[in-house]
Amino acid sequence: NCEEAKILSIAHILGDLDPDSEQYRQLESHLASCRICAEEYKSSEWTIKFIEQHKAIFAEVLRTPEEEKAAEREEIKRSWKRIEARLEKIEFQEKEEEKHTKFRSLLVQVSAVAACLTIGAFIWMMFSIQSKPEIAPKLAPQQITLASKVSVEIEFVSKYGNILIPANQQIVAGDELKTLIINGKHRLVMNSNTILTVEPLVENMNIGCLIKLASGRIYSHVEHDGNPFIVDTAHGKAVITGTTFDIKVTDDSTTLVVSEGTVQFESEDGAVRVATGQTSSIVGQSAPSRPTLCNATELTAWATGYEFKPSVASGKYSGQTFDLPFPEQGPLKLSETNYEFWIEGKRDWFKREFPWIFVLRNALVREGIKADYPELLIRSGDVWQFRYQENTQGKIAAINAQSLENVIVSYGYDKLWLRNNVAGVFPSHTNQILQNSVVISSFERWLNAVSTKSELDARTLSNSWHAVVYLIETRSLIWFAVKNGVYDLTDQEQAEILDLLQKEVDAACISENLIRKLYRTDTPKQLCCHDEYQRLIDELAKNIEAISSLEKEIAEYEIGK
Repeated sequence: NCEEAKILSIAHILGDLDPDSEQYRQLESHLASCRICAEEYKSSEWTIKFIEQHKAIFAEVLRTPEEEKAAEREEIKRSWKRIEARLEKIEFQEKEEEKHTKFRSLLVQVSAVAACLTIGAFIWMMFSIQSKPEIAPKLAPQQITLASKVSVEIEFVSKYGNILIPANQQIVAGDELKTLIINGKHRLVMNSNTILTVEPLVENMNIGCLIKLASGRIYSHVEHDGNPFIVDTAHGKAVITGTTFDIKVTDDSTTLVVSEGTVQFESEDGAVRVATGQTSSIVGQSAPSRPTLCNATELTAWATGYEFKPSVASGKYSGQTFDLPFPEQGPLKLSETNYEFWIEGKRDWFKREFPWIFVLRNALVREGIKADYPELLIRSGDVWQFRYQENTQGKIAAINAQSLENVIVSYGYDKLWLRNNVAGVFPSHTNQILQNSVVISSFERWLNAVSTKSELDARTLSNSWHAVVYLIETRSLIWFAVKNGVYDLTDQEQAEILDLLQKEVDAACISENLIRKLYRTDTPKQLCCHDEYQRLIDELAKNIEAISSLEKEIAEYEIGK
């Protein structure tokens, strides 16, 4: 219960509670489920560390009695004597009662800490309220030190809820992955057999954190907040200013993979800038290797939930070219995908496809409203859009004034506010791309473009590839929204829609890989068996037809449009 948790918390903070004991396990479980106790634990932890780290401040108050009134000096001395006597008595009782239960020993330690807290609070109160004005200049350096106290908040994400972990404490991931949240915004996944510590770090008056990666591998998304974030290993360090990256440490080397943004990768012998889709390594104490292109999505699949098949080539066909940036991938298992990392990893893609949503997001932030892009896409219904036309050049979604008006009304704003804050919305658009009939007709156009041709040109292949990638990302986002209870559905309806969306994402992934095979340099129609080439086209058309049918089934539930 809460009372027992308060007693055990002190022993836990002092490190006197056996991590393998039942009391330790029950305490962490209770802290994960009881917000009040968790907050009290955090407050007690800070207070104990504060008193321990700043004993000199209290001692200085006692060392300058001439600055105090005579009565105040005597009262403080008497208080110290009472506390010292109490501590001696507790120490004596502890020695005499060594054979008592372990829980009794914990109570004794609690009493000692409580006594320290009492005298600390009393002296601080006396100093703050009754000190003479001329004392203040003498204590200015200490006061400045307190104001800039370095701290870092670490939360371990468990099935019982988030559990606070003290800074500078070794964190070990055994046979399973571990997820940490640092300072409430940076997310870090530890691979199995990984050991690290998280420490506060101060640079130019900004407080950030230092990850000391002793061994293993981490994948992290760091939000740009102006504070330092450094990963340090035995071979070098990575300086992060807001990015998504993967770092692996072995006995001989450290390897960095950047999924998003840019990272400064340093050793004693040199430094390089590693950009999105690049990797670099430090072997021993050498300079970092020259950054080279890599498949960041495949290399970070251990943390993001993607499964990959061997890479296939991309190239030219019928004299036209376009690049497919990723290798062939297997189905995305949405139920096993980390939602937070998926959202961060897809941020740039959604920003390219729905730029007006991010303009709206920034405008709302200026009004003090925090709404990230998934919420706005779902609220507006724009995520349901799908249009396929030969002249769209891969652009699937379009800005729609009415959908944005629906969103801002829910936040208490009107058309005039929208006109002034989201450029390009007015004059009002009249397209009806959210209507089911229009979406279905787009699938019919797409199917017709593929199934009626004996040879697919580069434009059709390019448009088809953009279409399947668009469906993978948007329908995955809708799947997460349904799973998180955004829509008002019964349990049975939710299960049915989740199943339909997963099937649609699977069909889109298969279609993407078929397009890659059709576009390979070694499989144009004139260089390979015509029957095999036609089989690939027929299979692609079959998957497009399946996706269209799934869209019709989902539309029957009338959600989000």
